[in-house]
This record gives sequence, structure tokens and C-alpha cells, in this order.
Amino acid sequence: MKKLIIAVAVASILSACGSNPVSQYTKEAEKQIERQERAIKIAINEAPDWMTKVPKSPNAVYETGTASHIDFSMADMIAKTMAYAKICTAAGGTVRSQTKVFGNNNGITSEITARSMCPDIDITGVETVDVKHVAEGNRIRTYVLVALPTGPANVLRTSREAEKRAPEAFKELDKLVEKPKAQ
Repeated sequence: MKKLIIAVAVASILSACGSNPVSQYTKEAEKQIERQERAIKIAINEAPDWMTKVPKSPNAVYETGTASHIDFSMADMIAKTMAYAKICTAAGGTVRSQTKVFGNNNGITSEITARSMCPDIDITGVETVDVKHVAEGNRIRTYVLVALPTGPANVLRTSREAEKRAPEAFKELDKLVEKPKAQ
């Protein structure tokens, strides 16, 4: 009977050693890496052609952006922010940006705070040309193509500049039609 009790005790000790918690964490880490690799492959395979072959035009500057997030709107907003920053640098400006990330973007709870400024370049008139959305597990990947029309093709900027000049133009007209003052 003593031999049986000792054998059971030794067997239970050996089986407890068999379920090593370190190997459990290693397996979970490997699974996480595999999930990330699958997400990257999906992102590359699903990317529209214009992500790698950005359109060229003498009348516009084109750029792309992409982002993945659990929230549809956040994925869109971050992708557009990335594209706008690239438009700024492509048009010869300098982006001044600040980014803070709280939490883990791979988890459900995450908070991203970003601010990008391009004081050198006026991006009035920038347009979203194309958008593609792809499901990546519990996340949404947004691909966006934006264009900044240049010169006369940028109707919004041209009309805004005209509005700024309008008061001065009317002053010039008023001077032309004023009665000459008697001397």
C-alpha cells in the first residue's frame, strides 16, 4: 500500500511538472505572431493597385494611406490623416506631428491621439478619390487614395482666394467711379 501511495504521489508530481506554464505562454505568443502574420498577408494581398502604383498627374498630387482599427470611423480617419501628411510632404511642405498611443491597438481597448499640421502647404480642395475596406479578423483595414488638385484644377482654393481678393477689388472699382473732388 505504501508503494502505491508513493507511486501516486510521484506520478502526480511528474504530471504537474508536465504542464509548464512557461510553455503555455510561449504557445500563446506564437499564436499571436501567427495572427499578426496572417493580418499582414491579408493587408498586402487585399491592397488596391493604387497603393503601390500611385497615380501621377500634372494637375494633382496623389497620395495613399492605410490604417487598421476596431472602429470603422477611426480606421478611415487615421488612413486619411496619413494620406494628408504624405500630400503635405509631396507638395513640398513639412509635417509637424504629435502622436500618443494609450493601451494596445491589438486589443479591444485602445486610444490614439494624433495631431498633424502642415502650415507650409494649403491642402484646401483635397479630395478622396477612392476607398477600400477589408475585414481583418475583428478589425477593419481602410485603404484611401486622396488627391490635391494643383493650379486652376483646384476650384475650392481658387474660389477661396478670389473671395479674399473681392473686398480689395471693390475698393478699386469704387475709386474709379468716385466723383473727382473739387479743388
